[in-house]
Amino acid sequence: MTTRHTISHADEIYSGNAYDQYYSPDGRRGLVRSHLYVHKFLSTAAAAPIAKDSDGILSSYATPSLIGYTGTAAANFIGMCTGALTSNGATVISLDVPRNITIRGSGANSASCFLKVHGRDIHGSPICETIKGPTDGTAVSGVRCFKDIDKMYTTNKFAGVVSIGTGNRLGLPFNLRDTNDIVSVTVDGKTNTSGATGYFVAHIGASYATTITSSAGQLDAKGSIEFSNPAPNGTVKPAICYQVYPQTQRTAMGPPTPSSCSNGV
Repeated sequence: MTTRHTISHADEIYSGNAYDQYYSPDGRRGLVRSHLYVHKFLSTAAAAPIAKDSDGILSSYATPSLIGYTGTAAANFIGMCTGALTSNGATVISLDVPRNITIRGSGANSASCFLKVHGRDIHGSPICETIKGPTDGTAVSGVRCFKDIDKMYTTNKFAGVVSIGTGNRLGLPFNLRDTNDIVSVTVDGKTNTSGATGYFVAHIGASYATTITSSAGQLDAKGSIEFSNPAPNGTVKPAICYQVYPQTQRTAMGPPTPSSCSNGV
């Protein structure tokens, strides 16, 4: 049975009888207890994260005018999305695990368009992101990881065919301040045997002393990990063990995340 008792609000807790005068010059006994957190990137207790889906939100066959910008206020077009991760008329897009958003466009003017995404993170807290559109025939990736998407807008009309989907950057529940705080990253209980390159890329949020602004290229507040080899495919089960600093709201949960994008939306 889970209780709601908190043992201590101390910044550090020492336990045991180990003592060394150079380790504890003030005579304190015990070793400091670490604040390690193990996070399994699972959609349920058993299911593994699915593969990324480049057009899972908005199919590349969708009519571009559906997400065209008109006047001074863009319309929310989630209800028009028919990708595999949503359905026509949907009001909320719920992802299996918190993921970043990707955009692909074939029109040269797509780069002048900004996609505004409003939603919620792994804890259900409001977050948003402004993602600059891609150039002709290329793709761009957002950095914030959304568990749910409530609204999407554009600041200009996407030229040409556009698809919107999800990537393999998976969001963390607590702040990852530095890659040195990562103890291990595993897939199916195994660490990478061929070196870290190409296995995963840790994305750290802005310094916990810095406030994140709602602008193009904004960093993820908590941090995330992009798995590339092996990538999520609905079968492999990635996990991370890392140190979390519980001293303050900012060190534990990351910098405050803007809950509303700018430019009138």
